[in-house]
Amino acid sequence: MFNPHATRRTILKSAIAGVAIASASNAVVHADLAAARPFPQHIRYTSGAILPNHISQEEMDAAVKRHYDAWTTTYVRTDGGVGAWIDYDESGATVSEAMGFAMVLAAYMGDKTNFDAFYTYVRAHPSEIGPNLMAWKQELQDGMMVDVEGADSATDGDLDIAYGLLLANAQWGSDGETDYLSGALAVMHDTLTYVVNPELSSLMCGDWSGEESAHYTRSSDFMTGHMLAFAKADTENAAGWEAIHDTITQAVNDVFVNEGEGSGLMPDFLEHTGERWRPVPGEWLETEHDGDLYWNACRTSWRTAMSWLTDGRGDVLGSQQALCAWIQDATDGDPRNIMSGYTIVTGELGQPIEDYSDLAFVAPFAVNAMTGGESAQEWLNTLWDSITGKDFEEVYWYFGDAIRMHVLLTISGNWWIP
Repeated sequence: MFNPHATRRTILKSAIAGVAIASASNAVVHADLAAARPFPQHIRYTSGAILPNHISQEEMDAAVKRHYDAWTTTYVRTDGGVGAWIDYDESGATVSEAMGFAMVLAAYMGDKTNFDAFYTYVRAHPSEIGPNLMAWKQELQDGMMVDVEGADSATDGDLDIAYGLLLANAQWGSDGETDYLSGALAVMHDTLTYVVNPELSSLMCGDWSGEESAHYTRSSDFMTGHMLAFAKADTENAAGWEAIHDTITQAVNDVFVNEGEGSGLMPDFLEHTGERWRPVPGEWLETEHDGDLYWNACRTSWRTAMSWLTDGRGDVLGSQQALCAWIQDATDGDPRNIMSGYTIVTGELGQPIEDYSDLAFVAPFAVNAMTGGESAQEWLNTLWDSITGKDFEEVYWYFGDAIRMHVLLTISGNWWIP
């Protein structure tokens, strides 16, 4: 089956291997404009969650701010016609994933100037299918950002865009020039209409997904905390969002007790076979490793932990804690030994796919470590040091830097729920 998104992660992969991107950035200067919850916010997570304890709260907050400043300076661009966008590779392109990341980060940091510029850009590039969703990719051509490789959507970007708008509503309200809440609800409602398989209450990969791909899902969309926030905001459809959360946790647990053999490893893509969720057996959308933990599933150790950290939902806590133990054992407690991908279906369970480490794979394990209790405290401390300078520079590359920023906000105690 042909799919226009087949090269999406492959394109990103070409930018890695430890080389920092040199961005032609024309960054918007960000400012804290009367945010209701200005950074930092020190949140009390679920009982049992741990934070780094070898440095002070002030030092953690300063690290978050430093990395955010580096992020905006390096990746925010304002050329291209309207608004601001994230330069996600060296070709002058962006994707909805990057815009969703950017909107969430700007809202948490109280950066209204950049947030509004990002949202202006997003609204200028709607999907040709779901009108309130975003077209997944644009490139700079003759001074203008234009949609390329199909003007349809990618689910992960839209979920973050909606969540970012909920944060913006909490920060600045919706009675001014921009109605953030209505914008969030519009994205959520189009997600329910065009992206959710109603039979399975599962997230499909985009609004392009037809009947032949309706029983597939992508683990990078397993944003458990987002689903619960959507249920609170979209009360009319709360049961639907809760059902999607339940499907996500069922998929995680299906793999955990079967193909994952209790390791907690998750594949990039899963299919529902009529009985349960399983890793896809081979290449389905992107690479031969679609059924392994690779460039999509690298985020699941962070994303699936969030509903426990912020809401106390223990649906996948067993999987998270098992993964925390597994990765410490597999790496001898050294983050530099976290490799970029692990096999689930293409070889013996847990064998490294690549022979190098990457920030996009290392950073999410810090959120995962928060679930591990006292036995994971030293591991979490070591991961903090690794991703804040010991092993990875302040500017690494777009994807890893974006994930690191989300992780630092979380493990520093600054991830609040709108």
